[in-house]
Amino acid sequence: MRGTGTQGGVETGQGPTSPDRFAEGGSSALVTTHPESRLPNFLVIGAMKAGTTSLYHYLRSHPQVFMPDVKEVMFFDPRHNWHRGVAWYERQFQAATHAQKALGEASTSYTKFPVVRDVPMRIASILPGVRLLYVLRHPIERMQSHYLYALSRGKEWRTIERAFAEDPAYLNISRYGLQLEQYAPYFPRKHFMFIDSRDLGDKRVETLQRIFRFLGVDETWIPPIVDREFFRSEDRRMQPAIARRVRRMPGLGAITHHAPRSVKTLVRSLPTEPVNVQRARVPDDLRLELEASLSEDVAQLRQYMPDGFDGWGIA
Repeated sequence: MRGTGTQGGVETGQGPTSPDRFAEGGSSALVTTHPESRLPNFLVIGAMKAGTTSLYHYLRSHPQVFMPDVKEVMFFDPRHNWHRGVAWYERQFQAATHAQKALGEASTSYTKFPVVRDVPMRIASILPGVRLLYVLRHPIERMQSHYLYALSRGKEWRTIERAFAEDPAYLNISRYGLQLEQYAPYFPRKHFMFIDSRDLGDKRVETLQRIFRFLGVDETWIPPIVDREFFRSEDRRMQPAIARRVRRMPGLGAITHHAPRSVKTLVRSLPTEPVNVQRARVPDDLRLELEASLSEDVAQLRQYMPDGFDGWGIA
């Protein structure tokens, strides 16, 4: 079912509940504040390379919003910080003032199923009333940006055709319907707000006002950085060549995380070069193949999206 509580191309979160497979139980109210625990009451769950870094900066500039200095806390990701416990998570928000009634974080690994599993279950166990923001970008454009990011970090060296064929994560992260299916058993439809990345780019102030309204903060606030975009692919630079080569060596990539700070500083000071965005060009035959692979998922996504959603011309 398509939500009716919409304005423009963005879901306000005020429409009727969703398809039957979305949870009907759980918290009946969207929690606005946690005056004692100060745990977050909203999460930006993704998607990776869809504009979440820009959204993070816009949100944390609001005087009634608190987000940690580290964008991706990744508490509910078992590969990172779940083992640290709730007390550790709470400490990430202890600097919030009483005037900051919307507390949140933005971790894109929360929508990386099946690489990262059971995230919605973990979220529901700690934050049953949380509001969930999900930024959606054209699935293939997201994959291209993801590829360029991996390339710049030295995590990718294959051609884009080979990378997409050999690593299913590129496609799965762009399967937004698949990601939402993981949340459906745990959160009612009203907990979600879907943000079309095109609206965040073309109708930024209007879109941010709707997001602020959804979070229960002053919607008239206009971020002083509203004209900026962050972490754009075309602005990225490749890591120094030596760092990229080390990442490709079996067993050495993980060791680099534990290198002394002086070594990391030295590597960062080495010459870099701009990312060659042409390497992310998708040939027509590959584009048709990807659209065919995504069509069923985009059709599934339509039931969650507001009227007027165009499915990016895929389905």
